Amino acid sequence: MSALPSAVARASAEDELGAAWAWASRHGWAIHWDHGDLLLRAATYHAPASRLVEVTGQLDGYRAIPPAWQFVRPGTDETGKEWFPAPGPGSVFHGNIVICAPWNRLAYAEQGGPHNDWSGPAAWLQVSGTTVAHTIGDMLATIDVHLRQSPEMMP
Repeated sequence: MSALPSAVARASAEDELGAAWAWASRHGWAIHWDHGDLLLRAATYHAPASRLVEVTGQLDGYRAIPPAWQFVRPGTDETGKEWFPAPGPGSVFHGNIVICAPWNRLAYAEQGGPHNDWSGPAAWLQVSGTTVAHTIGDMLATIDVHLRQSPEMMP
């Protein structure tokens, strides 16, 4: 989606990963960084659903555009409702199985998401009036907050 060189996206992501790993170790998350594919995998236990959940962030083009975040079947790239947390009050988790936030490129209409009102993924850092997360650690922390409010997995 972005003409940004992989080396630039990799450097931007890796500049933030130390803080993300520190956050993850304090909050019960495991993070794996695939340097070559620019893919971050983050997993934690979803207590209400009594199961492991995993979210992936595809970081090609990162910081010019936001990551593509999605919940997957742990250990795979398989997506589907059964791997997506049910929304809690005011959640960024939506019934269309998209993390609906400006820091998720999959939420934009250009990527098949519901938002054509955020001026496109290249403007993600300027979107206001909704959840704000400008670093990988902030994004994971926001996902964690909403996961803690999730009562179960999607039916």
